[in-house]
Amino acid sequence: MNMREKKKLKKSDLSKVQFPLERLLNIKDLTNFIVFPVFLALLNRLPFLSLPSKPFLYFVGSAILWYIFAERSVRSNRYFNLHSAYRITFFSVVSFGVFVNSFVPSLGDETLLPEMTPIFLSVSMVTILIGYQEGIGSGLFMSFLASANLDNSLETFILLSVVVLATALTTRAIERRIEIARAGFEVSLIFVAINAIRMSLQGESINAVDLLIAFANPILSSVIAIGIIPYLEYASRIYSNTGLLELGNLSHPLLKNLSIYAPGTYYHSISLANLSEAAAERIGANAILARVASYFHDIGKSKRPQYFAENQQEGMNPHDNLTPSMSNLVINEHVKQGVEQARKYRLPLLVEDVIKEHHGTRVKKFFFHKAKNIGQEERSDDFRYPGPKPQFKESGIIMLADSVEAAFKSIKKPTPAKTQELVEEIVNGIYNERQLDQSGLDLDDLEKIIEAFTRVLMNMNQPRIEYPKETTEKVVSINGDSNSKQDIEEDRREQNI
Repeated sequence: MNMREKKKLKKSDLSKVQFPLERLLNIKDLTNFIVFPVFLALLNRLPFLSLPSKPFLYFVGSAILWYIFAERSVRSNRYFNLHSAYRITFFSVVSFGVFVNSFVPSLGDETLLPEMTPIFLSVSMVTILIGYQEGIGSGLFMSFLASANLDNSLETFILLSVVVLATALTTRAIERRIEIARAGFEVSLIFVAINAIRMSLQGESINAVDLLIAFANPILSSVIAIGIIPYLEYASRIYSNTGLLELGNLSHPLLKNLSIYAPGTYYHSISLANLSEAAAERIGANAILARVASYFHDIGKSKRPQYFAENQQEGMNPHDNLTPSMSNLVINEHVKQGVEQARKYRLPLLVEDVIKEHHGTRVKKFFFHKAKNIGQEERSDDFRYPGPKPQFKESGIIMLADSVEAAFKSIKKPTPAKTQELVEEIVNGIYNERQLDQSGLDLDDLEKIIEAFTRVLMNMNQPRIEYPKETTEKVVSINGDSNSKQDIEEDRREQNI
């Protein structure tokens, strides 16, 4: 490399460096770090139509605490980098929460501000839809804004922060909507207890009205949350575990359609779901997402099911009449069709991602070698799936399970040793192809996934005992040669007479 090339390289490296001022002037960061927290601070004071007594501390504190509490938790969430809908939904729910937390107390006595602040509502919605850490972070920020309405009262901030932590803890693993109401009841008891302790320590008389409002607040908020969350799921396509479970009950029109027109793919998806769920549980990923995404990962095959091996009858393969390049296009089409169906039926964004990612950018080796064998000069890149590669753990698990489930059918007499060897070979092959680089799965995860796959595959293949055969009188037959049940019964009556 000559000196001129080295200078060009140094200049190109310098151009990639982002200095602090340049980063501050970045529109995205400017919005996330300054504009939005300031907007929330103004929204918090809107019902009062005035600024707090210390506006500088209020606005600067809002920006700093937004970064410390909310923005840091958001930046660690992989899904926020995949879809802007996550940040939009997060901003929308927090804005709604800030306004409601300010508006409702403004309708009553200022002394009842902590008890009347419905902070359970917004924190539970963020926790259920997006995540536990995001719920706590946004909740602590909203506690600061609510406390600012009482001249930056530390007592109010601590009181509401306890409610925030209790809300996030009780709603972090919600799987049924009724559990939201139960969480509201539990937080109500905690809210009442904290208020009673506060009154006792400060030497105040126990106020029944305060305690009654503190008890009713989270319960009423939980009822409202139950009603709002389904609309948010449909609008944002960000589904809670509860919403995912409702999609995964196998009565969805797409799954019914798959079972009718592509039954082989349907049963492959059921087996895949068992593998993926077990592996996700083993490594601490979202097992519900893994199961439901497995159900829908191949819905595009219902358009042309006969072109996929699991739906073909013996001796009938339409690919025999197609060129390898045409077969390649037909196979790619099922991914495109699946994405279109996911958008039409507003399936979760992460399920749509799995549909696109479960093949990654792997080469269709069968058709590539077929093209080479007939003398066509084709590149391996021409036979790749469009991708992208898996972007999160559950998507990576489903890619592995998809290959493992298909290959397992080729073992005639599976044993634990044979099965584990097959699983290890497939997992190592996909890893060496660099398909899992962006999934977040590490080597420790892959070891646990191999163990889970092997266990589930062997359980699925357990032999059953052979029952003794008994002579049975034949009364039903689908061919037209045998008598019907009615005729046989009439013959019996005649014999008895």
